[in-house]
Amino acid sequence: MDSALPVAVPAPHKNRRDWLIAFGIIEILVGCAFLFMILGSAIAFLGPAAARMPPSAMSPRALLALVGLQYGLMAAAFFTGGIGSIRCKNWARILMLVVSGLWLALGLISTLIMAFIIPTIMHRQSAKIPPGMQHAIMLGMFTAMLVLGVLLPAIFLFFYTRQSVKATCPAQKAAQGPTPAAGGTLAPGLPVPLVILGVWQALSALSVLAILFMQLAIVFGVVLRGAAAALVLLAFSALSGYAAWATFHQKLIGWQIALFTAGFWTISMLVTYARYPDPVQLYREMGYSDQMVRAYEQFPQGVPLICAGSIVMATVYLVFLLYMRKFFPTDARA
Repeated sequence: MDSALPVAVPAPHKNRRDWLIAFGIIEILVGCAFLFMILGSAIAFLGPAAARMPPSAMSPRALLALVGLQYGLMAAAFFTGGIGSIRCKNWARILMLVVSGLWLALGLISTLIMAFIIPTIMHRQSAKIPPGMQHAIMLGMFTAMLVLGVLLPAIFLFFYTRQSVKATCPAQKAAQGPTPAAGGTLAPGLPVPLVILGVWQALSALSVLAILFMQLAIVFGVVLRGAAAALVLLAFSALSGYAAWATFHQKLIGWQIALFTAGFWTISMLVTYARYPDPVQLYREMGYSDQMVRAYEQFPQGVPLICAGSIVMATVYLVFLLYMRKFFPTDARA
């Protein structure tokens, strides 16, 4: 005798709206912290303490503009993500996945570099700082770096990857009513990896702004200045901007440009390292002052770490690009 078997109905995900609002408020507070860092940088670079800073290749005003641009972009990202998270928008969840991933990667690299540099600094200051105080300072700095650079972004990354959070955002959108696309159907969302690549290419387009501060570019070990540097940066900025637009439209040319630029700069970096096995010589070519060069010479172990970290990051990015190929249509006209 046939009997109807019960059909297992998957349990609905928990509504994480309250948590999305809480994380959104935290993100807005982080954005406010970046604005305060801009204010602190202005006091440092334009106040009386600026006269005691070691000379560098950039003026204090140029340094302030560069730092202000970096912190301003970070503040804008956290404000945007925070407001979107409070409104339970799925694009805000994806944005915070990108921000948290980059934040965590940079935090891990920075913590590793600090693990080698801080003990050297403490050793050189051993005559001025008691051993017990040295350990306390190192412990405090490592704890702060681990919390702010590793633990906090890891929490954000864990939260925004939760299935319940991922389900809450579309549920809130559905409760507000569907948003039809141009053809009358719901517009499909881009895969998260595509969004990450598009945002990264858009940020790469801002690299042209470096000419306003450094006024140079290094290509295959050759230090370019003035018009030559501006031309190179403008060309790659335009390529990255177009690659970002094409990526968001899932056009194959976007992936091809991203792969070309990544390969170009990776090879250029490797050639530069081969031409300048002693980084101090490169710093002199870049116009660094003798005081800054001596500061780098005091921490010889830091430069190889930075070089190794750059190579690892470039390799990871190339692998990520090769993985991204499957998200683009085979026909370049698609």
